[in-house]
Amino acid sequence: MKDKDFVLFLEKVAKEKQILLSFEQIYELECIREHKAVDLRFKDTFLDLGIIERVGRTSGAKYILSHAYYKHAGKPGIYTRIRGVSRKRNKELIVEHVKRNGKGYMRDFADIFPDLTATTIHNLLQELKRDEIIRHEGTRRTGYWVLSGQHRN
Repeated sequence: MKDKDFVLFLEKVAKEKQILLSFEQIYELECIREHKAVDLRFKDTFLDLGIIERVGRTSGAKYILSHAYYKHAGKPGIYTRIRGVSRKRNKELIVEHVKRNGKGYMRDFADIFPDLTATTIHNLLQELKRDEIIRHEGTRRTGYWVLSGQHRN
């Protein structure tokens, strides 16, 4: 184990929940901690115990150690960075960008959100369009997004 805080956190959870973690479970948690690909055999158990959290709702969801671990380790800022910015905040950033620049291209949003897939960005834009906050102008390939009429101020 490379992280003393991680070991102490697991000991604390085991004591509080009165459980014993197997070597395989600890190894899987270590892989999650290091953001390595792993077959999540114990995912449901870890979620129930509050050791891990799911980030995202679709097939692109990932699992990270829970906020409790990062708080225990005195690193809540790292938790926020790993978890990512909320969907609501991402949409606010899109609107801020369009307001500031008068329009926004897909390439702009890809620069703003390098960790998001094009599909996720597209979904955010479509949600804003459905809510009549922004609208698309031009062709699909070369078009851009602008604020809708009632949101220009």
